[in-house]
Amino acid sequence: LNNNELTGPLPLELGGLTHLGWLDLSNNRLRGPIPAGLGNLVNLAGLFLTDNQLSGPIPVELGLLPNLLQLFLENNRLSGCIPGVVGEIVANDLDSLGLPFCN
Repeated sequence: LNNNELTGPLPLELGGLTHLGWLDLSNNRLRGPIPAGLGNLVNLAGLFLTDNQLSGPIPVELGLLPNLLQLFLENNRLSGCIPGVVGEIVANDLDSLGLPFCN
């Protein structure tokens, strides 16, 4: 679903797609917070949300996903600090976000 000019907030219903393995919503015009309910996506291996207008903190729940290997969030309006468990995801762009890591 990348590069589709999608607008609005990320639907909370995405958290119910527990069999989803990859989610690429990059290069759209999505806004608002990243729903903590994405932490229900226990089979998710890759989450790509770059180049949107997402705001607010990075949910700690993303770092608790057992299969998440890739997380890309660059070029959004995220704030706060990066949860330590999120920093443990193997492939990520967290250093480029300009946010501190939480203690």
